[in-house]
Amino acid sequence: MRTTLLAATALIALASCDPQTTPGSFDSGLYVLNEGAFMGGTATLTHWSPDDSVTTDAFAIANGRSLGNLGNGIAADADRIYVVLNGAAALEVLEYPGLASVGRATGFASPRHAVVLGGGDLAVTDWGRNRLYRVSASSFQRTDSVDLAGGPEAMVLHQDELWVTHSGAYGTDSTLTVLDASTLDVLATVHVGINPTSAVKLGSTLYVLCSGYTDWSGGGADRSAALVRVDLATRSVTATYPAVYPSDRPTKLHTDGQVLYWIRDGYTGDVLRMNPTDLDYPAYAWISGSAYGLYADQATRQLYVLDAKDFQQTGEVRRYSAGGQLEATVPAGIVPTAAIWMP
Repeated sequence: MRTTLLAATALIALASCDPQTTPGSFDSGLYVLNEGAFMGGTATLTHWSPDDSVTTDAFAIANGRSLGNLGNGIAADADRIYVVLNGAAALEVLEYPGLASVGRATGFASPRHAVVLGGGDLAVTDWGRNRLYRVSASSFQRTDSVDLAGGPEAMVLHQDELWVTHSGAYGTDSTLTVLDASTLDVLATVHVGINPTSAVKLGSTLYVLCSGYTDWSGGGADRSAALVRVDLATRSVTATYPAVYPSDRPTKLHTDGQVLYWIRDGYTGDVLRMNPTDLDYPAYAWISGSAYGLYADQATRQLYVLDAKDFQQTGEVRRYSAGGQLEATVPAGIVPTAAIWMP
C-alpha cells in the first residue's frame, strides 16, 4: 500500500526485479515519464501500482509501439493521460486506465508542457515558436494560439486564468504571462526573477521558481536564482527569496499542499524543502542525492524522487514519507523526468 513502510528485504526485492503487469491493468498508481536517451532514444512510461508491482514500459505493452523521442511533460484528467514529446514535437493522448493511444496532436516546434483547461481542451507551451497552443479534446487539432515571451514553460490554472512561466529558452526572461483561459487573451504580465521555470499554487498564492542564468561565454553575465511569492488576486510579488548559492540552477518546484520541494540544481540533484512560513531560502539539502524529477502526493504527502543516475542506464524512483524516511525504491526507464498519480 502507498502508506506502508516496506522492510529492508522488500526494498531489495523491489529494486532488483522488474515485474510486468498485463495490458489493461494499469488502473491507479504512479505514472513516471522517462525522457529516453537524448539522441535517437524513445520515451517510456513506467507504472508503479499501489501493490508495488512495476511495469517499466507500460505504453509499449498497451500499444505495441514506442512513444517517440524525448518525453518532457505529463498531464492528466479523469479519463486520459497526456504526454508531451519534445523531440517528436507531438502530444500523445492515452485513454485511462488501459493506456491505449486515442490520438496524437502534431504541428509543434518544441513543445514543453501541457495543462488541461476547464472545458477539457489542452494548453501546450512551445519553445520553438514562443507560443502557447489550444488543442481540442475531441479532434486533437490545434485550434488557437497566442504568441508569448521567450521560452514559455510551465503553466498553472487559477480559476479562469492561465499563468505561464517564461524560462528564457536559451537566453533570459523574467516574466509570467496571465492569460484568459477561455480566449487566450493576455490579461497581465508579472515580473519576477530570472528565468522562471516552474510554479505551484498554494491557496491564493503562487510560488515561482526562477532558475537564474549561466553565461557560458565567460562574460560575467551570470544571474542568481530565486524563489518568488506572488499574490494571485493582486498579481503582485509579495516576497523574493534569493538562492543561497549563486551557481545553483534550481528546477521542478512541487508541493504536497503544505510545503514546497524543488531540486537544488538540474544536475546536482539535492532536494530542498521549504515551509511557506520560512523567511529564507533553504541552505541545506532535505534529501541528498541525484534527483532529476519530483512528484509530491497531496493526498498522502509522500514525495517521489526520480533519479536519472548517469543518464545512460535505467533510472529509479524512490518514495519518501513526509518526514523524509525512505519507504521504497523501484526501477524506472532511462532518464525519469516527471510523474503523476492516477486514482
